Amino acid sequence: MAQIATPAGWNRLAALPRPLAALLLALLAGLMLLGTAEGRKTVNPNLSSPAIAKAEGMIGDHALYLKILRKMEAGTPYYPAVVEEHRAYHYPLRPFAAVRLPTLTTALSITGLPAGVAIASLLGLATLVAWRRRLTREPDLPAYSRFAVMLVAVNLGQLVSGQWVLIHEVVAGTLIALALALYRPERPWAAMAAIAAALAIRETVLPVAILFGLFALIDRDWRAVGGWIALVVAFAVGLAFHAAAVTAATSPTDLAGGGWLGLGGWNNYISFVYKTSILRFVAPYWAATILVPLSLLGWLAWRGRLGTAGFLVQLGYAAAFMIFARTDNDYWGMLIAPTLFIGLVFAPAAIAALLRSLLHPGVSVSPAAV
Repeated sequence: MAQIATPAGWNRLAALPRPLAALLLALLAGLMLLGTAEGRKTVNPNLSSPAIAKAEGMIGDHALYLKILRKMEAGTPYYPAVVEEHRAYHYPLRPFAAVRLPTLTTALSITGLPAGVAIASLLGLATLVAWRRRLTREPDLPAYSRFAVMLVAVNLGQLVSGQWVLIHEVVAGTLIALALALYRPERPWAAMAAIAAALAIRETVLPVAILFGLFALIDRDWRAVGGWIALVVAFAVGLAFHAAAVTAATSPTDLAGGGWLGLGGWNNYISFVYKTSILRFVAPYWAATILVPLSLLGWLAWRGRLGTAGFLVQLGYAAAFMIFARTDNDYWGMLIAPTLFIGLVFAPAAIAALLRSLLHPGVSVSPAAV
Protein backbone atom coordinates (compact mmCIF):
# COMPACT_ATOMS: atom_id res chain seq x y z
CA MET A 1 0.00 0.00 0.00
CA ALA A 2 1.30 3.44 -0.86
CA GLN A 3 2.28 5.65 2.02
CA ILE A 4 -0.08 8.51 2.86
CA ALA A 5 1.69 11.79 3.55
CA THR A 6 0.64 15.36 4.24
CA PRO A 7 -0.08 17.28 1.04
CA ALA A 8 1.90 20.37 0.18
CA GLY A 9 0.73 23.26 2.29
CA TRP A 10 0.71 25.78 -0.55
CA ASN A 11 -1.11 23.64 -3.11
CA ARG A 12 -4.86 23.51 -2.56
CA LEU A 13 -5.18 20.97 -5.38
CA ALA A 14 -2.85 18.45 -3.74
CA ALA A 15 -5.55 16.18 -2.28
CA LEU A 16 -8.74 16.69 -4.26
CA PRO A 17 -11.33 13.93 -4.65
CA ARG A 18 -11.05 12.09 -7.95
CA PRO A 19 -14.32 13.50 -9.45
CA LEU A 20 -13.27 17.09 -8.76
CA ALA A 21 -9.77 16.48 -10.15
CA ALA A 22 -11.29 14.97 -13.29
CA LEU A 23 -13.64 17.94 -13.64
CA LEU A 24 -10.80 20.48 -13.39
CA LEU A 25 -8.66 18.60 -15.91
CA ALA A 26 -11.60 18.37 -18.30
CA LEU A 27 -12.31 22.09 -17.87
CA LEU A 28 -8.65 22.91 -18.51
CA ALA A 29 -8.60 20.85 -21.71
CA GLY A 30 -11.95 22.24 -22.79
CA LEU A 31 -10.81 25.85 -22.43
CA MET A 32 -7.67 25.14 -24.42
CA LEU A 33 -9.66 23.51 -27.19
CA LEU A 34 -12.26 26.29 -27.17
CA GLY A 35 -9.57 28.93 -27.57
CA THR A 36 -7.98 27.06 -30.46
CA ALA A 37 -11.30 26.35 -32.18
CA GLU A 38 -12.70 29.87 -31.97
CA GLY A 39 -9.55 31.55 -33.22
CA ARG A 40 -8.29 35.04 -32.67
CA LYS A 41 -10.70 37.97 -32.34
CA THR A 42 -9.22 41.29 -33.32
CA VAL A 43 -9.96 44.69 -34.78
CA ASN A 44 -7.54 46.01 -37.41
CA PRO A 45 -8.16 49.72 -38.01
CA ASN A 46 -7.26 51.37 -41.28
CA LEU A 47 -4.05 53.11 -40.22
CA SER A 48 -3.92 55.14 -43.40
CA SER A 49 -7.29 56.76 -42.71
CA PRO A 50 -7.18 60.51 -41.98
CA ALA A 51 -9.63 59.81 -39.14
CA ILE A 52 -6.89 57.96 -37.22
CA ALA A 53 -5.06 60.25 -34.78
CA LYS A 54 -1.33 60.63 -35.47
CA ALA A 55 1.22 62.62 -33.51
CA GLU A 56 4.99 62.49 -32.98
CA GLY A 57 5.31 58.99 -34.37
CA MET A 58 2.33 57.69 -32.39
CA ILE A 59 -0.99 56.52 -33.79
CA GLY A 60 -4.50 55.77 -32.57
CA ASP A 61 -5.22 56.03 -28.85
CA HIS A 62 -1.57 56.79 -28.09
CA ALA A 63 -1.64 59.80 -30.40
CA LEU A 64 -5.02 60.94 -29.08
CA TYR A 65 -3.79 61.02 -25.48
CA LEU A 66 -0.55 62.68 -26.55
CA LYS A 67 -2.49 65.43 -28.36
CA ILE A 68 -4.58 66.00 -25.23
CA LEU A 69 -1.40 66.16 -23.15
CA ARG A 70 0.22 68.67 -25.51
CA LYS A 71 -2.87 70.90 -25.36
CA MET A 72 -2.74 70.83 -21.55
CA GLU A 73 0.95 71.69 -21.60
CA ALA A 74 0.02 74.68 -23.77
CA GLY A 75 -2.49 75.86 -21.17
CA THR A 76 -5.80 74.29 -22.26
CA PRO A 77 -7.77 72.76 -19.35
CA TYR A 78 -8.33 69.00 -19.44
CA TYR A 79 -11.99 68.76 -20.40
CA PRO A 80 -11.93 71.28 -23.29
CA ALA A 81 -8.81 69.54 -24.61
CA VAL A 82 -10.48 66.12 -24.41
CA VAL A 83 -13.67 67.30 -26.10
CA GLU A 84 -11.77 68.96 -28.95
CA GLU A 85 -9.62 65.93 -29.70
CA HIS A 86 -12.41 63.38 -29.29
CA ARG A 87 -14.57 65.33 -31.74
CA ALA A 88 -11.71 65.74 -34.21
CA TYR A 89 -11.05 61.99 -34.42
CA HIS A 90 -14.59 60.70 -33.89
CA TYR A 91 -14.06 59.27 -30.43
CA PRO A 92 -17.20 58.96 -28.28
CA LEU A 93 -17.95 61.53 -25.57
CA ARG A 94 -21.10 59.90 -24.23
CA PRO A 95 -21.68 58.43 -21.73
CA PHE A 96 -19.24 60.24 -19.45
CA ALA A 97 -17.26 57.02 -18.87
CA ALA A 98 -16.05 57.26 -22.49
CA VAL A 99 -13.77 60.07 -21.27
CA ARG A 100 -10.80 59.03 -19.15
CA LEU A 101 -10.37 60.42 -15.66
CA PRO A 102 -8.05 63.46 -15.73
CA THR A 103 -5.55 62.21 -13.13
CA LEU A 104 -2.87 60.61 -15.33
CA THR A 105 -2.85 63.25 -18.06
CA THR A 106 -2.82 66.06 -15.51
CA ALA A 107 0.14 64.47 -13.72
CA LEU A 108 2.02 64.06 -17.01
CA SER A 109 1.31 67.68 -17.94
CA ILE A 110 2.99 68.73 -14.69
CA THR A 111 6.01 66.40 -14.85
CA GLY A 112 6.43 66.25 -18.61
CA LEU A 113 6.32 62.99 -20.54
CA PRO A 114 10.02 62.02 -20.14
CA ALA A 115 9.87 62.49 -16.37
CA GLY A 116 6.54 60.64 -16.34
CA VAL A 117 8.18 57.68 -18.06
CA ALA A 118 11.01 57.74 -15.49
CA ILE A 119 8.52 57.80 -12.59
CA ALA A 120 6.48 54.99 -14.15
CA SER A 121 9.66 52.95 -14.62
CA LEU A 122 10.50 53.41 -10.93
CA LEU A 123 6.96 52.29 -10.10
CA GLY A 124 7.53 49.17 -12.18
CA LEU A 125 10.84 48.52 -10.41
CA ALA A 126 9.16 48.92 -7.01
CA THR A 127 6.50 46.43 -8.11
CA LEU A 128 9.15 43.89 -9.10
CA VAL A 129 10.97 44.30 -5.78
CA ALA A 130 7.72 43.91 -3.87
CA TRP A 131 6.82 40.74 -5.75
CA ARG A 132 10.27 39.24 -5.31
CA ARG A 133 10.11 39.87 -1.56
CA ARG A 134 6.64 38.39 -1.38
CA LEU A 135 7.43 35.27 -3.39
CA THR A 136 10.58 34.53 -1.40
CA ARG A 137 9.00 35.17 2.00
CA GLU A 138 5.50 33.77 1.62
CA PRO A 139 5.15 30.73 3.92
CA ASP A 140 5.21 27.26 2.33
CA LEU A 141 5.81 28.39 -1.25
CA PRO A 142 8.31 26.24 -3.17
CA ALA A 143 11.72 27.73 -3.87
CA TYR A 144 11.07 27.95 -7.61
CA SER A 145 8.18 30.40 -7.07
CA ARG A 146 10.69 33.27 -7.02
CA PHE A 147 11.15 32.84 -10.78
CA ALA A 148 7.62 34.18 -11.27
CA VAL A 149 9.03 37.67 -10.84
CA MET A 150 10.57 37.34 -14.31
CA LEU A 151 7.10 36.84 -15.75
CA VAL A 152 6.03 40.05 -14.03
CA ALA A 153 9.09 41.88 -15.35
CA VAL A 154 8.57 41.04 -19.02
CA ASN A 155 4.99 42.30 -18.86
CA LEU A 156 5.99 45.58 -17.20
CA GLY A 157 8.42 46.51 -19.96
CA GLN A 158 5.83 48.84 -21.48
CA LEU A 159 6.45 51.31 -18.66
CA VAL A 160 9.73 52.43 -20.22
CA SER A 161 7.92 53.66 -23.34
CA GLY A 162 6.38 57.09 -23.66
CA GLN A 163 3.70 55.63 -25.89
CA TRP A 164 2.47 53.19 -23.27
CA VAL A 165 2.70 55.42 -20.21
CA LEU A 166 0.02 57.52 -21.90
CA ILE A 167 -2.35 54.52 -21.74
CA HIS A 168 -4.24 54.62 -18.46
CA GLU A 169 -4.62 50.84 -18.12
CA VAL A 170 -0.84 50.34 -18.21
CA VAL A 171 -0.25 52.45 -15.11
CA ALA A 172 -3.42 51.25 -13.36
CA GLY A 173 -2.47 47.60 -14.02
CA THR A 174 0.98 48.18 -12.55
CA LEU A 175 -0.61 49.65 -9.42
CA ILE A 176 -2.92 46.62 -9.14
CA ALA A 177 0.15 44.38 -9.35
CA LEU A 178 1.86 46.44 -6.65
CA ALA A 179 -1.23 46.31 -4.43
CA LEU A 180 -1.38 42.51 -4.67
CA ALA A 181 2.29 42.21 -3.75
CA LEU A 182 1.84 44.54 -0.76
CA TYR A 183 -1.49 43.09 0.42
CA ARG A 184 -1.49 41.63 3.91
CA PRO A 185 -4.79 41.29 5.80
CA GLU A 186 -3.20 42.49 9.03
CA ARG A 187 -1.59 45.50 7.32
CA PRO A 188 -3.87 46.55 4.44
CA TRP A 189 -2.86 50.22 4.24
CA ALA A 190 -0.06 49.98 1.67
CA ALA A 191 -2.26 47.98 -0.70
CA MET A 192 -5.09 50.43 -0.05
CA ALA A 193 -2.88 53.35 -1.07
CA ALA A 194 -1.87 51.59 -4.30
CA ILE A 195 -5.49 50.82 -5.15
CA ALA A 196 -6.49 54.41 -4.37
CA ALA A 197 -3.90 55.64 -6.88
CA ALA A 198 -5.09 53.10 -9.46
CA LEU A 199 -8.74 54.11 -8.96
CA ALA A 200 -7.82 57.74 -9.49
CA ILE A 201 -6.51 56.76 -12.93
CA ARG A 202 -9.07 54.18 -14.09
CA GLU A 203 -12.51 53.45 -12.67
CA THR A 204 -12.34 49.82 -13.85
CA VAL A 205 -10.10 49.14 -10.82
CA LEU A 206 -13.17 49.38 -8.54
CA PRO A 207 -13.77 45.56 -8.41
CA VAL A 208 -10.34 45.08 -6.82
CA ALA A 209 -11.13 47.61 -4.09
CA ILE A 210 -14.46 45.87 -3.44
CA LEU A 211 -12.73 42.46 -3.25
CA PHE A 212 -10.21 43.67 -0.67
CA GLY A 213 -13.06 45.28 1.27
CA LEU A 214 -14.96 41.99 1.31
CA PHE A 215 -11.87 40.21 2.65
CA ALA A 216 -11.65 42.79 5.44
CA LEU A 217 -15.33 42.18 6.19
CA ILE A 218 -14.77 38.43 6.34
CA ASP A 219 -11.86 39.05 8.74
CA ARG A 220 -14.05 41.43 10.81
CA ASP A 221 -11.28 43.99 10.62
CA TRP A 222 -13.55 46.99 11.07
CA ARG A 223 -10.80 49.57 10.68
CA ALA A 224 -9.88 48.12 7.30
CA VAL A 225 -13.56 47.86 6.34
CA GLY A 226 -13.94 51.54 7.20
CA GLY A 227 -10.87 52.38 5.14
CA TRP A 228 -12.13 50.54 2.07
CA ILE A 229 -15.59 52.09 2.42
CA ALA A 230 -14.04 55.56 2.70
CA LEU A 231 -11.95 54.87 -0.38
CA VAL A 232 -14.98 53.78 -2.43
CA VAL A 233 -17.01 56.78 -1.23
CA ALA A 234 -14.19 59.18 -2.15
CA PHE A 235 -13.95 57.52 -5.54
CA ALA A 236 -17.71 57.87 -6.08
CA VAL A 237 -17.53 61.58 -5.23
CA GLY A 238 -14.63 62.09 -7.62
CA LEU A 239 -16.45 60.15 -10.34
CA ALA A 240 -19.53 62.32 -9.87
CA PHE A 241 -17.43 65.47 -10.37
CA HIS A 242 -15.91 63.88 -13.47
CA ALA A 243 -19.35 63.02 -14.86
CA ALA A 244 -20.58 66.57 -14.23
CA ALA A 245 -17.52 68.08 -15.95
CA VAL A 246 -17.89 65.85 -19.01
CA THR A 247 -21.63 66.60 -19.23
CA ALA A 248 -20.99 70.35 -18.99
CA ALA A 249 -18.38 70.23 -21.78
CA THR A 250 -20.35 68.08 -24.24
CA SER A 251 -23.67 68.19 -26.05
CA PRO A 252 -26.38 65.61 -26.87
CA THR A 253 -25.16 65.54 -30.47
CA ASP A 254 -21.70 64.25 -29.54
CA LEU A 255 -20.84 60.70 -30.54
CA ALA A 256 -22.00 57.99 -28.13
CA GLY A 257 -20.05 54.85 -27.35
CA GLY A 258 -21.07 51.37 -28.45
CA GLY A 259 -22.13 50.16 -25.01
CA TRP A 260 -20.55 47.56 -22.76
CA LEU A 261 -22.28 44.29 -23.35
CA GLY A 262 -19.97 42.82 -25.94
CA LEU A 263 -20.61 39.15 -25.05
CA GLY A 264 -17.34 38.31 -26.77
CA GLY A 265 -16.83 35.11 -24.83
CA TRP A 266 -13.70 33.18 -23.94
CA ASN A 267 -11.69 34.19 -26.96
CA ASN A 268 -12.35 37.86 -26.32
CA TYR A 269 -10.48 37.35 -23.05
CA ILE A 270 -7.69 35.30 -24.64
CA SER A 271 -7.28 37.90 -27.37
CA PHE A 272 -7.06 40.73 -24.82
CA VAL A 273 -4.30 38.93 -22.92
CA TYR A 274 -2.40 38.10 -26.09
CA LYS A 275 -2.46 41.65 -27.44
CA THR A 276 -1.49 43.33 -24.15
CA SER A 277 1.22 40.96 -22.89
CA ILE A 278 4.69 39.85 -23.91
CA LEU A 279 3.11 37.00 -25.88
CA ARG A 280 2.33 39.20 -28.87
CA PHE A 281 6.09 39.69 -29.41
CA VAL A 282 7.39 36.19 -28.74
CA ALA A 283 4.70 33.60 -29.47
CA PRO A 284 1.91 32.77 -31.92
CA TYR A 285 -1.68 33.25 -30.85
CA TRP A 286 -2.29 29.57 -30.18
CA ALA A 287 0.29 29.72 -27.37
CA ALA A 288 -2.03 32.05 -25.46
CA THR A 289 -4.86 29.51 -25.72
CA ILE A 290 -2.67 27.10 -23.76
CA LEU A 291 -0.75 29.37 -21.39
CA VAL A 292 -3.69 31.47 -20.17
CA PRO A 293 -5.74 28.52 -18.81
CA LEU A 294 -2.58 27.09 -17.25
CA SER A 295 -1.91 30.43 -15.55
CA LEU A 296 -5.43 30.52 -14.10
CA LEU A 297 -5.00 26.95 -12.84
CA GLY A 298 -1.72 27.91 -11.17
CA TRP A 299 -3.38 30.83 -9.39
CA LEU A 300 -6.18 28.51 -8.26
CA ALA A 301 -3.62 26.11 -6.80
CA TRP A 302 -1.99 28.77 -4.62
CA ARG A 303 -3.55 28.29 -1.20
CA GLY A 304 -3.70 31.29 1.12
CA ARG A 305 -5.12 34.78 1.06
CA LEU A 306 -2.78 36.21 -1.58
CA GLY A 307 -3.30 33.26 -3.90
CA THR A 308 -7.06 33.48 -3.45
CA ALA A 309 -7.04 37.26 -4.02
CA GLY A 310 -4.90 36.93 -7.14
CA PHE A 311 -7.10 34.17 -8.55
CA LEU A 312 -10.31 36.12 -7.93
CA VAL A 313 -8.84 39.25 -9.52
CA GLN A 314 -7.88 37.27 -12.60
CA LEU A 315 -11.18 35.40 -12.75
CA GLY A 316 -13.23 38.55 -12.21
CA TYR A 317 -11.56 40.46 -15.02
CA ALA A 318 -11.75 37.41 -17.28
CA ALA A 319 -15.52 37.35 -16.75
CA ALA A 320 -15.72 41.10 -17.42
CA PHE A 321 -13.77 40.76 -20.66
CA MET A 322 -16.01 37.89 -21.77
CA ILE A 323 -19.34 39.52 -20.89
CA PHE A 324 -18.96 43.30 -21.05
CA ALA A 325 -15.99 44.20 -23.24
CA ARG A 326 -16.25 44.90 -26.93
CA THR A 327 -13.58 43.53 -29.26
CA ASP A 328 -11.94 46.95 -29.47
CA ASN A 329 -11.62 47.21 -25.67
CA ASP A 330 -8.50 45.03 -25.81
CA TYR A 331 -6.45 47.58 -23.82
CA TRP A 332 -8.38 46.39 -20.73
CA GLY A 333 -6.05 43.41 -20.74
CA MET A 334 -3.28 45.63 -19.42
CA LEU A 335 -5.05 45.67 -16.06
CA ILE A 336 -4.20 42.01 -15.44
CA ALA A 337 -1.31 41.19 -17.80
CA PRO A 338 1.43 42.05 -15.24
CA THR A 339 0.23 39.40 -12.77
CA LEU A 340 -1.62 36.74 -14.78
CA PHE A 341 1.43 34.68 -15.70
CA ILE A 342 2.61 34.37 -12.10
CA GLY A 343 0.23 31.43 -12.01
CA LEU A 344 2.20 29.73 -14.78
CA VAL A 345 5.00 28.93 -12.32
CA PHE A 346 2.58 26.93 -10.16
CA ALA A 347 0.80 25.20 -13.05
CA PRO A 348 3.07 22.11 -13.35
CA ALA A 349 2.60 21.21 -9.68
CA ALA A 350 -1.13 21.86 -10.02
CA ILE A 351 -1.45 19.48 -12.99
CA ALA A 352 0.70 16.88 -11.26
CA ALA A 353 -1.55 17.04 -8.20
CA LEU A 354 -4.70 16.68 -10.30
CA LEU A 355 -3.27 13.70 -12.21
CA ARG A 356 -2.22 12.10 -8.94
CA SER A 357 -5.72 12.48 -7.53
CA LEU A 358 -7.21 11.10 -10.73
CA LEU A 359 -4.89 8.11 -11.14
CA HIS A 360 -4.03 7.34 -7.52
CA PRO A 361 -6.84 8.59 -5.28
CA GLY A 362 -5.98 8.64 -1.61
CA VAL A 363 -2.25 8.83 -2.31
CA SER A 364 -0.35 12.08 -1.82
CA VAL A 365 3.24 13.14 -1.59
CA SER A 366 5.27 15.04 0.92
CA PRO A 367 5.55 18.80 0.58
CA ALA A 368 9.19 18.55 -0.43
CA ALA A 369 8.25 16.52 -3.49
CA VAL A 370 5.81 19.09 -4.89
